Amino acid sequence: MRLLATWLVVLAGVSQVGHLSAQTIPESWLSAPPGLAQAQAIEEGAARYGWAKMATALHSSAMSAYARDNLPVAEAWRNVARWTDAWSEPMEKHLDRRLAAMRAAGWQVESPAGALSELDQTVADAMAGPLRLWVLANPAFSTEYFELEGALDFRPAVYGILSELHAADPKLFATYASLATAIALVYDTPPPVDWPHRQVLPMALPRRLVKPAEAFAYFVSLDRAGKSLQPLAKLDSAELRFLVDLALPDAERRWALERVKAPLSKLESTYTDIRYREDRINLGQYVWPSKDYSLPEIQREGGICVDQAYYATQAGKARGVPTLFFSGAGKDGRHAWFGYLGIGQKWKMDAGRYANQRYVTGGALDPLSWTEISDHEIAFLSEGFRHERNAREAAVHAGFARWRLADGDRAGAEQAARAAVRLERRMLDGWDILLELRPEPGREREAIAYEAAGGLASYPELQARYLGVTTDSLRRRGETARADFEERERIRKYRATRDDLSVQQVAGQMERARSEQSIEQQIKLYGTLLKQFGRGSGTAMWDEMVRPFLIHLLKQGMLKEARAALRTAREQMAVAPSTQTWAEMAAVDARIAAEEKKPTPTTRP
Repeated sequence: MRLLATWLVVLAGVSQVGHLSAQTIPESWLSAPPGLAQAQAIEEGAARYGWAKMATALHSSAMSAYARDNLPVAEAWRNVARWTDAWSEPMEKHLDRRLAAMRAAGWQVESPAGALSELDQTVADAMAGPLRLWVLANPAFSTEYFELEGALDFRPAVYGILSELHAADPKLFATYASLATAIALVYDTPPPVDWPHRQVLPMALPRRLVKPAEAFAYFVSLDRAGKSLQPLAKLDSAELRFLVDLALPDAERRWALERVKAPLSKLESTYTDIRYREDRINLGQYVWPSKDYSLPEIQREGGICVDQAYYATQAGKARGVPTLFFSGAGKDGRHAWFGYLGIGQKWKMDAGRYANQRYVTGGALDPLSWTEISDHEIAFLSEGFRHERNAREAAVHAGFARWRLADGDRAGAEQAARAAVRLERRMLDGWDILLELRPEPGREREAIAYEAAGGLASYPELQARYLGVTTDSLRRRGETARADFEERERIRKYRATRDDLSVQQVAGQMERARSEQSIEQQIKLYGTLLKQFGRGSGTAMWDEMVRPFLIHLLKQGMLKEARAALRTAREQMAVAPSTQTWAEMAAVDARIAAEEKKPTPTTRP
């Protein structure tokens, strides 16, 4: 009670003078991470003064802890401040902010998801009191949680799921807290209508996640019975998020446990357990033809690559293995394969991938946000570097750099961001803050971007991103020739190993031309780019540059030009007949022909 009394007296004095300082909590608190006593005092303080004042006070105290250079303690208090800041947010404000994030992510949004009847509440009301105390007193849980939570997460639903799982069995929750976190952050939002792939009708695959409590109970039971291929209590939520996005009902999960026998060392063979249906490819039958898309039915009937990848990923999840469903563009068409967490908790990302078709990269959905996970995120996941000491410390520096920047302390933000990237070059937020401190085009901004690109040379996607910053800066300050030269060099560089990045650079040139050049100049540039980079570029070039430009011409009624542009693409890309890309070109050709047959509008005198 003495500790609580000290806390309340301090806050009372602060409220009278109207500002907060580093003395808002007892100095002794900043020598160690928070425990249950501190959590109870914070909860009591919030009941009396409100979560917003708690958030402001704890923000100041966390900054004070960081200034002492005790990073673990500073991180722990920063997380406490983040919880109180989240809990202080009015429900209506949270809904509006999330709605903006959904629109920015390209979601089709008509009304706020999960609208609540009592909008005058704060977000804290969605989390049960016992759980609030538990998370405040568990720094490791908080760090793991905030590493995954994003702007698209619906906090009331996340907190509700966590509260339900915690209330059912607090001790079991503590043992499987990472699993509970993964379920809460994935299940807060329904999956998209084309998850996990669009080549099956809704009547055959309802595309529903199971209930959160059911998923938690299933995986906990699987792990405790020793039937899980991975030790689920030892995995973190970053890995487990690729386990809990489960589409299978209970009967299919049980079937997979009994009938799919491949050990973890040979899990890749699950993909080829499904007989490949060449006849469906020859018929152009890319959508699953029946109303039953269960695992037993897929095994009986066989399928094409998307069915093989679906079967392998879902059977793997049912057996306690995090898996990812990949799809990508190759030389002649599209392909699907899968990745999984294998022996030694190392990720294998190319199970079922065809190297001879140059499927150089693939996209996978991140179930946290139901948006595509980037190549570098997948690489970082495989490397597991975030568990290393340098990376952990770098993340703390980056977090406080972000806070300092928000507080207007530009020098402090620079110092903390520099500390982050010195410790770990892959700490992207550090590089991004350094660039945000230099928003205008200029040599300083370019130097930071070149430095970041050099430090991330092992990650072509990231290197291309930061080199793109330099190109943009050069172009904005009038160095157009140099910018064009660097862009062409990147296209040539990535042609050998990363066609997708090369194509992105080419497509970027065409997109920029739409706003800067006449249609005649655009057509000329289109022909030049295809002549230089089209041969062997495959489906990626068709998807990223050619088809969008053809549609652009069609929308303007330029049918003759569209037909000529399509002919140029066929010639320069050398697409083989009877391939998927050839078929899609034929479909556009048919669309042009249909437009040509429409009667020309006439005007009456």
